Amino acid sequence: MKFPSQSLSLALLLVTGASWSGAAHAASHLVHDVSEFNTVAAALQPGDEVVLANGTWTDARLLLKASGTAAAPITLRAQTPGQVILSGQSDLRLAGEYLHVADLVFRDGFSPSEAVVAFRESSKAVARHSRVSGVVIDDYSNPDSSDQDQWVMLYGAFNRLDHSQLRGKTNAGPTVVVVRDAAQGLDNQHRIDHNWFGPRPALGVNGGETLRVGTSDSSLSDSNSTVEYNWFEGCDGETEIISNKSGGNVYRGNVFYRSAGALTLRHGNGNQVIDNIFLGDGKSGTGGVRVINAQQQVSNNYFQGLAGSSNRAALAVMHGQAAPALSGYAPVVNATIERNTFVDVSKVSFGVGYNAATGIVVPASNSRFRNNLLVNRTGADPVTVNGSMAGVASTGNLQSPLASPALPGGVDSVAATLVQASNGLWVPSPALPSAGASATLSVTSRDATGVAWYPKQGEWTDAAAVGHRLPTNGADR
Repeated sequence: MKFPSQSLSLALLLVTGASWSGAAHAASHLVHDVSEFNTVAAALQPGDEVVLANGTWTDARLLLKASGTAAAPITLRAQTPGQVILSGQSDLRLAGEYLHVADLVFRDGFSPSEAVVAFRESSKAVARHSRVSGVVIDDYSNPDSSDQDQWVMLYGAFNRLDHSQLRGKTNAGPTVVVVRDAAQGLDNQHRIDHNWFGPRPALGVNGGETLRVGTSDSSLSDSNSTVEYNWFEGCDGETEIISNKSGGNVYRGNVFYRSAGALTLRHGNGNQVIDNIFLGDGKSGTGGVRVINAQQQVSNNYFQGLAGSSNRAALAVMHGQAAPALSGYAPVVNATIERNTFVDVSKVSFGVGYNAATGIVVPASNSRFRNNLLVNRTGADPVTVNGSMAGVASTGNLQSPLASPALPGGVDSVAATLVQASNGLWVPSPALPSAGASATLSVTSRDATGVAWYPKQGEWTDAAAVGHRLPTNGADR
């Protein structure tokens, strides 16, 4: 697979990454150790910045507790991006409003607390309207794999994690988690964007999510958070790459590359999964989207070369329970799955998870599967149905080379020839405008995520190597 030049995206990244320095600072304080930092941090005013001197800061536990303003945030940054290394038993906490942390590296150690970066000091002192950008957390894992922590914990509301790089978490606990409770407010409206989530090995048990938004106990309320334009590369921690456990969230424009798992709408209602790219490259266990609960939207996504099945199918629409506990499986109700493209995927599955012993027997209802495009160039039929499809209206779908007999109508066979578009994705030629994702679907550049000054050590090699199993002449005959 080839992607167009990303010079514009990289330029935008550099501008975005540098935007924190645009505000005029009331005072700039260069500090050389934790003692100097604590002295300065105790008297910060809006517009001030604290600059950590270049070098290795060992066992540095930093608390940035202050209040800036929208026009004059308080900044904590490295003297030179990538040249401030927090190692040993180091961590960072933010509490207050309009705080911005940038350009730090955590490596060669692990956090002494529940998080490497936490948007709170305590349950009564959280961060709001604050931002962590350009932060690298590289293999900063507790050597005891059963000792759980998180690398980034978002509390409060209106906070942002962006243009950061996180790779190599090997112990239990999500890499990034949105923590929700009534005391700090459930309407979080966080933004998680333009981050590079690098390889995470399989944990072997539950608890290895790359991102979790909420928990089951508060999942019937809305977080209203946005996760957009990130790369998830080799994120194999567990079945749920993203575990959505709240409502009103938007997952948009993300790329999932060779990640063994799925974006899972585990709990919560009214979430949107739109404009995402899922590239499996045939890797075992790679999946797409798993649909549970009510009023979920899965639209204009592109799925290619995904080898997973069951919970890790390119699309897995699950059975539910008639009267589920908050931690159970709510039935799929009023789901809309439309205008998605599936190319050479192993499974598109309806009725996943049927289990009479646990009461997981309720099929999807009042739902729509429409105007989707399914193409398998080997001639295989990826569609599997377990149980009734009566509650899913299937209309306007196209499938090549043959329409699946597993679908109850609403799908026509076509003889689709695919060519590689300028965005690197495979599209039918001639075009089939009535079905599938947009031919001009934007692909978030890998270079537009994370930082430019620290290497991304992942599963990507180079653009020419991606999709190497596909024809090299630009067309599939």
